[in-house]
Amino acid sequence: MNFLYRFRFLLFVCCLSLLLWGILRSELPPKLFEDSDKLLHLLAFMGLGLTARFAFNQLNGWWLWSVLLISAPSLEVLQHWLQPQRFFSGFDALFNMIGVLLALVVWKLLMGKASHSRGVKAKEL
Repeated sequence: MNFLYRFRFLLFVCCLSLLLWGILRSELPPKLFEDSDKLLHLLAFMGLGLTARFAFNQLNGWWLWSVLLISAPSLEVLQHWLQPQRFFSGFDALFNMIGVLLALVVWKLLMGKASHSRGVKAKEL
């Protein structure tokens, strides 16, 4: 494996580890302001989506984004199953999914700008 691939993969693993720690830990996140946890869900899944696409840029985009979208509510269910004192929140699951969709939009915008600057057609999602 080359250095760039290892770096991208390590970045993804760090992001995934941090996200799983935040979602699966027993205590609730600190309340910084009203609904601050929703913002944390959105940012965590946006980060996961961007690092996943960056790390696995050779994978089919539709497959990758689909897996991420399915994992967004699934991890919320898993959270309650593994930590009974935590509860499933439809709004948290929704913000997880919005984070993934925002990552997709940002990725498309970045790839569009990159391909435009190179004069090359944008790569698949």
